[in-house]
Amino acid sequence: MLTLLLLATCSFIFLYELYKYAISRPVGFPPGPPRIPIFGSYLFMLLINYKYLHKAAITLSKWYKSDIIGLYVGNFAVAVVNSGEAVRQILNNQVYDGRPSIYLAEMRDPGKCVRGPPRLPIFGSYLFMLLINYKYLHKAAIALSKWYKSDIIGLYVGPFAVAVVNSGEAVRQILNNQDYDGRPSLYLAEMRDPGKCIRGIFFQEGVLWKEQRRFILRYLRDFGFGRRFEQLELIIQEEITDMLDLIRNGPRYEHEHLLVKPGGYRVQLPLFFNPFSANSHFQIVYNERLPRPEMAKLVKLVQFGLQFQRNADDYGRMLSIIPWIRFIWPETSGYNKLKESNLFVHKYFAEFIDRYINTYEDGCERNFLDLYIAEMRKGLPEQYGFNREQFIMGLVDFSFPAFTAVGVQISLLVQYLMLYPDVAKRIQSEIDEVVGGGRLPTLEDRKNMPFTEATIRENLRIETLVPSDVPHKSLVDTELMGYHIPKDTIIIPSLYALHTDKRIWSDPENFRPERFLDADGKLSLKLDVSLPFGAGKRICAGETFARNMIFLVTTAMLQNFDYTLAPGDSLPDLTKNNNGLIITPADFWVQLKERQH
Repeated sequence: MLTLLLLATCSFIFLYELYKYAISRPVGFPPGPPRIPIFGSYLFMLLINYKYLHKAAITLSKWYKSDIIGLYVGNFAVAVVNSGEAVRQILNNQVYDGRPSIYLAEMRDPGKCVRGPPRLPIFGSYLFMLLINYKYLHKAAIALSKWYKSDIIGLYVGPFAVAVVNSGEAVRQILNNQDYDGRPSLYLAEMRDPGKCIRGIFFQEGVLWKEQRRFILRYLRDFGFGRRFEQLELIIQEEITDMLDLIRNGPRYEHEHLLVKPGGYRVQLPLFFNPFSANSHFQIVYNERLPRPEMAKLVKLVQFGLQFQRNADDYGRMLSIIPWIRFIWPETSGYNKLKESNLFVHKYFAEFIDRYINTYEDGCERNFLDLYIAEMRKGLPEQYGFNREQFIMGLVDFSFPAFTAVGVQISLLVQYLMLYPDVAKRIQSEIDEVVGGGRLPTLEDRKNMPFTEATIRENLRIETLVPSDVPHKSLVDTELMGYHIPKDTIIIPSLYALHTDKRIWSDPENFRPERFLDADGKLSLKLDVSLPFGAGKRICAGETFARNMIFLVTTAMLQNFDYTLAPGDSLPDLTKNNNGLIITPADFWVQLKERQH
């Protein structure tokens, strides 16, 4: 009975959407026949007079008692003028001197139009993506590029016009061109905020984004974020010391049982590394560090962060195409888990910020938060966005990668170290030679450990954390590699395509750290053209923190332990990695064995 009710509801909504589609017309658009999916009003023209369409248009003018009729020929809005006076006005007015972009014209110059799969009602071209590879949409996009023999493909994701860029050269052009620095307005971005407004940094554009980004980056650098800073390194090493103690001695507190098995030496990835990364970030940015007994809420924050990352996807999920699906299938659509995650994360940061707002004193600068509160109290123009709600979402965006992405990337590297034990052994040899066993590795050691750094860079390339980057939007009409890109087109710059392009890497499918070493075995930055953190004005602000954290954690772990398998466990299966907003490995347990120095 429930199934029938759901089917009936879906059928009603589908028919209602078709009805709205049929009668939808721009404000002030001339009268005319309804719009049918795919064909528009063209079928009515054919039914009236398929041989002489100009006569069919005159018939419609008489029917609607109007010298100008409005109709749709496929997806194109068309006004047919059947009045002598109006015809003269059009022909003598330069406003109407433009020409439409139609396929017949494109056939004469195929290089100027972005090709892609056809547009279906409601879903656009999204269904074709799902049919090709529903699990990894960035791979589906590359398959379409091969099919259409073009590095740039055009498609519709629901109502949104999208250009997917699968060329390394074009990806670089986009990321370094401010004309593509816009962000699309997607439901996935709106639902992050309880007020259903787009706030924060990731999904903002224009004056607000520029002011928020400028302010945050400017003052956080003063606190050591985004640059080499000795205090920052000491903070991370303090967390690593706690992490090693937890591994060796096992969980002492209830929340630690989620991370480590009783007795120690068996940890769950990717969850294990994230609370320590988050705690490092919080101390660096907010001058607050939670001791191990009080990290329960931080572990929960990390869990909900991972839940959000896994239940979103590169293209905004079906929720961005048909948001009403959340009312029918809230669980299947991922809405329930996304909502649950958003509410917890928002509440966590709201309480955190309110504590500072309520105890703020003029002239008393405790950390970056006080600087932002002082800016809020200046009464700056609203367009700059210095208010409480923007403050909350701005911190969520800035902190989110630290308590999810960094630990996930380390876990992805662990997978490869287990699959390629010879690589792990070579890193350990480098650690033993440069560092020894009497102290933890430091960032100063990095320059003397080229193979270790090359391995980290190779992992960032082969396991591109954000395969499709965060979607961009063209702010003006532009041309990209000979293709016309209209204003407000969503741009997907495929970092995955850049990182797997055989024209650049020759054997991108192979995990080969040596590709970043020169003939003398030294690290060559010239050989690394990967962009795991993006580029341009939209580059990830936490790149320095992430690279430092990955290096220090990876080397500390391999200095002290070997990654092994517990009885009954199997090696990681890379095909089970989840493609959400970021790539995450499926949860797995790793056995650690103490190394003998």
